[in-house]
Amino acid sequence: MLETFNHWLFFNLALVVLLIFDLLILTKNDREVSMKNAAWLTAFWWGVATLCGVWIFTQGSSEQGVNYATAFVVEKALSVDNLFVFLVIFTYFRLPGDVRLRALFFGIIGALLARAIFIAVGITLITAFSWVLFILGAFLIYTGYKIAFVGDSEVDPGQNPVVKIFRKFMPVTDEYDGHKFFKRLPNGTKAATPFLLVIIALGTTDIVFAIDSIPTVFGITQDPFIVWTSNAMAVLGLRPLFFLLSGLVKIFRFLQYGLAVVLVLIGIKMVLEEAAHAFDFHLPEIMEAPFLSLVVITIIFSVAIVLSKMFPAPEESPEEHGPVA
Repeated sequence: MLETFNHWLFFNLALVVLLIFDLLILTKNDREVSMKNAAWLTAFWWGVATLCGVWIFTQGSSEQGVNYATAFVVEKALSVDNLFVFLVIFTYFRLPGDVRLRALFFGIIGALLARAIFIAVGITLITAFSWVLFILGAFLIYTGYKIAFVGDSEVDPGQNPVVKIFRKFMPVTDEYDGHKFFKRLPNGTKAATPFLLVIIALGTTDIVFAIDSIPTVFGITQDPFIVWTSNAMAVLGLRPLFFLLSGLVKIFRFLQYGLAVVLVLIGIKMVLEEAAHAFDFHLPEIMEAPFLSLVVITIIFSVAIVLSKMFPAPEESPEEHGPVA
């Protein structure tokens, strides 16, 4: 089993090295990534995640390996929604294309920190109060229903409460200064740049998505090492994936419905398993097989992508967004 201090140390050191590698080597220049490069870089990060899975399979147990693969697929799909909201934030604040790569790096760091905090809190709660799983399961079912039938409400970064509070205490310039957070005005006053507002909006968005994301992976496994590794690997590589998805949004037209089905199924499974434990009855063995979950989730996402290709979204005229300041 992969649960010793050495395993945790090795993985987290490797994670830090990969983040530095991404920032300093793979995408070191502040520029937009072409579709071709984005595709190659996305494939590279999927390869890294696959190698991590092979390591877990060989050094841990087959159950850990299957749970990692299942959790990774689900978290990667959920991260696509994260990227779409990032795109809304960038558009609203009119973030120049040459600094979006740097903003995305801060977004990824925020996503990792938010997930680490919520994983620690979630495991503590579940260990002390197993009935929390009923709440998490119900929350997943509700989230799946909301995605499928209600839809995500339009995100208005300007109404982000943290951003609004920040503007009350700190003046904000109308112009960007590269990826600098602050700028000295002609009258000598120090003011924040819109780039800092973008980072604040990304950070608070990361927290919201972590709240949605962590219950999902707990529905697959409660092994803290697998929860963390699958989340970290899913978040890595989001920068090139952002530029890839920006040009291929229509392919994922039905992805939200696939996500909805997966969330509902995981929520039901979580509630049933905890009910079986609490009220001492047995579920069919097939329901407890991690491999079955991986197969079902893969099929659902595959069908969603196929349907998206068969029935592409109609052409829509771009909408104007609000001003920066």
